[in-house]
Amino acid sequence: MDIYKLEFEVRDNEVDMQGVVNNANYFNYFAHARHKFLKEMGISFSEMSDNKQYLFLTSTSIEFKKALKAEDKFYVTCELVPEGNIRIAFKQELRHLSDDTLMAKSHNVGVCIDGNNRNRPYVPEILKNLIAKTA
Repeated sequence: MDIYKLEFEVRDNEVDMQGVVNNANYFNYFAHARHKFLKEMGISFSEMSDNKQYLFLTSTSIEFKKALKAEDKFYVTCELVPEGNIRIAFKQELRHLSDDTLMAKSHNVGVCIDGNNRNRPYVPEILKNLIAKTA
C-alpha cells in the first residue's frame, strides 16, 4: 500500500503576525489527515464510538523544519505503524507541494479503548490488518 497523502492550502486565518502559519494549525493539519486516512481505509470514528470502541491519541510530537506561509499549497502523509502491543502510531510528514520540501514531521501515538470490556486498551483487528498491509 502506498503512503496516504492529503493536499491542503494555507488559509489567511491560519497565518500569524509574523506572516507564517501559527504552530497550532499544524496539529489540525496532521489530525485531519489521520482522520481522512482512517476513513479511506474503512474505519469510521462514529461507528466505532457507537460500538463503544474509542480511539484516543495519547501523545503527539511535531518537529518543525520550515514555515508555511499564506496560500502555500502542501500535502500531509500518513503511515500507520505498530507501537508496542496495545498502541498504534501514525508517522506523518508535511511537505510543500511545489518542490516536496519537508516542512514538518509528526509522530502520533494512539490507543483504542474497549468500552465493552472494562475500558481495556487493545488494537482492533481492522487496525492490525491495516498495519500488516503496510508492513
